[in-house]
Amino acid sequence: MSKDIFSFAFITDPQIGMNSPFGLYGPGSDKERLDRAIAHVNDNEVDFVIFGGDQINDADDENTDAQLDVLQESLSALTVPYHGVIGNHEQGAPTQPWKYIKLGLPVRFSFSHRGAFFVGINSSWLRGNFGDKYLQEEWDYLENQFSRAPAGRNHLFVVMHWPLFNYHPREEDKDAYWNMPNRDALIDLFKRHKVSCVFSGHWQQDIDARWHGISLITSVGTSMAIQYPEELSFKVVTVFEHGWSVRRVSVERT
Repeated sequence: MSKDIFSFAFITDPQIGMNSPFGLYGPGSDKERLDRAIAHVNDNEVDFVIFGGDQINDADDENTDAQLDVLQESLSALTVPYHGVIGNHEQGAPTQPWKYIKLGLPVRFSFSHRGAFFVGINSSWLRGNFGDKYLQEEWDYLENQFSRAPAGRNHLFVVMHWPLFNYHPREEDKDAYWNMPNRDALIDLFKRHKVSCVFSGHWQQDIDARWHGISLITSVGTSMAIQYPEELSFKVVTVFEHGWSVRRVSVERT
């Protein structure tokens, strides 16, 4: 097998505390489904995991500490490295000391792996949720990471919590909670740096699109399907020199 062939898992929206009707450790809990994903990773040839955001449900209330404890317990079972981006449920205004961030849990990342370069960003900042200052800071971070990508790479992958769009690039602003309102500027940036594929969550349904020659893959989460009934799952992505394949792995009880 070529040294440039590898697999990684993309797990998004585990959202511990969102869909645990019998408690965080009870049957049918978010933890139970996340643990199934982690067990699959540990038992198969997966090089690393990337988390797509909304790892917990509540950024700062009476439930947060317990949710973070559950998340860290599940993550500790992983036998491979993991990376991740922060979603909208782990943070609010950047001036506040959010518990998820204080614990050193993943917010953004960049790294090379077997001919591919990966960049994960805080898309809550990048879409302008907290004003132009933080939007520009995240945009500068993204451009800086792109400039570090090896010239001879096979692929450049971007991971962000919000998808660029859900139905169509020209969808109305009323749907903006679910997507990136500055998607036109972002796709121009992605084209300029020859981004191969963008992985996202948040919408919590599967989308497989292509826009301006760039693949856009949005995944259903492991916590709850929101937009329409769907099998809760995560993705295993196998990367090779001239492309990649994406396989869906269920975390439903069998």
